[in-house]
Amino acid sequence: MVSKISKTLTSAKFRLAVIRLAITACTIAMAMCNSIVTFADNAENTDPTGLGGSNTMNSMVTVVFWIVRIIVLLIGGVPGIIKIVQGQSDENPRDRNAGLATIGITGAAFAATFVVEKLI
Repeated sequence: MVSKISKTLTSAKFRLAVIRLAITACTIAMAMCNSIVTFADNAENTDPTGLGGSNTMNSMVTVVFWIVRIIVLLIGGVPGIIKIVQGQSDENPRDRNAGLATIGITGAAFAATFVVEKLI
């Protein structure tokens, strides 16, 4: 099954998928920015102390970060798992270790999204 997936998912197809995903993400980000500007100065959505952003903006930022987290897991986690399985089945420790490193980096990037969200 892994060999079937690796044969159908060539580097050209993967690049096209990443480009399409990037264009979609940019379009969504532009729409979110436009709506944030609309709701940012609305008096009904401000905090009682007047020090923070609007509730609408906070919920939109949360949604955007969950979308980013899912994308990070799909782009980094799935190829890492495939690499681990291929290395294990081929008895190649170098491929297996590369997959484990990819999973580790993906986990660090996933955790970093929580930190960046708290800073915003």
